[in-house]
Amino acid sequence: MGWFKTLVSFITNPIADLTGGYVERKRIAAEMAADVARAENNFKIAQFEAKAKRCMQAEQNDADYDFLVLKNRDKTIMDEVIILFFLGLFVCHFMPAMQPYMQKGWQAMGYEGAPWYFEFVIVGIAVSTLGLMRLFRAFWGSKGGNKKSASD
Repeated sequence: MGWFKTLVSFITNPIADLTGGYVERKRIAAEMAADVARAENNFKIAQFEAKAKRCMQAEQNDADYDFLVLKNRDKTIMDEVIILFFLGLFVCHFMPAMQPYMQKGWQAMGYEGAPWYFEFVIVGIAVSTLGLMRLFRAFWGSKGGNKKSASD
């Protein structure tokens, strides 16, 4: 009977090794898939945390900038001169008697109307005068978003 047991184990051991190896490989593959999924989730969480940190840092930078601008406004009169000049130009666009002159002035410079940088300066005046860096980001963020969607 010992020889029968030897013969059966001779036949069944390789099969058992194959199925055992297969089961072990499946277990290892499942563990690896779980590790990969865990790593992907950790990566996504890290991305969200980094994005939140960048947003919080931008908010703090804006608040610091607004405070610095308002603090430094009282040190020179040149700020007021520049602001009055550009606000005068801005107001002239709305005075019917001045509109032809404004239009001809922009055309002489090669523009159809007021150029983009004039708009930028007016928003910059609001930012520097009132300390509205968040307004500036919202204004230019919405402008950029509209331009991007229009080209798509």
